[in-house]
Amino acid sequence: MLPEVLLYLVKVLLLPALAGLAVGGLGVLMVARRAASDRARTVRAAQVAQALAAPVAFVASFLLETGPVGLPPAERWHVLPYAVGAAAIVGAIVSGVRMAWWVQWSIVVAVLGSLAWKFVVFPASNPYIQAGLFAAIVLAGLLWSAVARDACSVGMAMMSAIVFAGIGVLMVLANFASLGVMSIAAAAALAGLGMVSGALNLREDAQLRKASAAPDAQHRVDDAAAGAACPGDAACELVPWTAAAATSLAAIACVLALCGHAYNYGEVRPVHWAAILLSPFFALLVCKPCLRGAKPIVGVAWRAGLCLVVVLATIVNAIGAGSTEATSDGAAGDDPMMDMLEESK
Repeated sequence: MLPEVLLYLVKVLLLPALAGLAVGGLGVLMVARRAASDRARTVRAAQVAQALAAPVAFVASFLLETGPVGLPPAERWHVLPYAVGAAAIVGAIVSGVRMAWWVQWSIVVAVLGSLAWKFVVFPASNPYIQAGLFAAIVLAGLLWSAVARDACSVGMAMMSAIVFAGIGVLMVLANFASLGVMSIAAAAALAGLGMVSGALNLREDAQLRKASAAPDAQHRVDDAAAGAACPGDAACELVPWTAAAATSLAAIACVLALCGHAYNYGEVRPVHWAAILLSPFFALLVCKPCLRGAKPIVGVAWRAGLCLVVVLATIVNAIGAGSTEATSDGAAGDDPMMDMLEESK
């Protein structure tokens, strides 16, 4: 049984996560290999790749698990690869255009919210549920885009990875484990992207410090120009997140949460999905003056740590609620992971 589980996880989780990481990570690596004076256009291309990382991982995981799906899909939840693909395309296109963050957020929310309201319809949906999905995309998109402006690229990647991993765990608790693994694949791609971005940012920062210590006058001029983009002790941001990428990622998370809730055969409550979707809000509680003078890793740790605490507390609460319900019924539910393995054969 153990080899079957490992093979399944490699196919549906590890390989898709690596595919998503390759898309986003190569974009950051392209920027790192460019000279500082020739990065503007490359950064735009890398931001497009960054917006595609998690969607590529999810869609790859979905296709490896269920195979190709028709249009219209045979089952309502099979609309997910189309929905995630649309979000990825919209987020990538808007990320590649230079405009104010609130304009990016407005465009992505308007397009994706309207598409989700019209086409993403799960069992037991009604006009109120569809309106709730639209409102969730608006609120979560605004929140995540605000977080992207406040946090560095590493912090945004890590917080979104925590959210997608939390949604995946809730899906397992809701007895929809196969979809949970797909969500965790997206989380793994985001976590890998955050680690790659962090390593390259630190390398860039070390190079800038080395150049500033050199006695050569040209080095000092180059360092002064670079210092305008990387003031003080802050590490240089090679590929900052755009509001469009953050908003499209929030829209995907909202659709996944609604899908998990629509097929919920466990004891996961709507408040659990909502708490995890809004957990990046706690990152905004750490204001910049509180972190002034601190190393960049401290800001990442504070923001990601607060987000993680909320997600873990939500999962513990959901597990407690499910255990209490199972005890009162006198019987425990089926093992969702075993069911998932059986279905995948």
